Amino acid sequence: FSSPKKVFNEDEVKSIVKETVESTILQDSAYLHSRISNWNATIVGETVKKLAALNKSMKYIVTCTIFEKNGAGIHATTTCHWDSKHDGE
Repeated sequence: FSSPKKVFNEDEVKSIVKETVESTILQDSAYLHSRISNWNATIVGETVKKLAALNKSMKYIVTCTIFEKNGAGIHATTTCHWDSKHDGE
């Protein structure tokens, strides 16, 4: 049996991601190219911060892709969190 620090709770993670995206991008927000870089950075940064705050013995990789629904370009950002004491440098 797994210790609570090693159990991955998918619902908890989905809730964190949903809350972060919704608080960053309001539902009524129109796609504005000038906002995408900031939205991406905020979403991945805040999501990783909240996941790390769960204090689980896990590594997290967060990827965010934002694109306009018109067949145009794509913007993507990725970040991760590791514990240098246990995961190496």
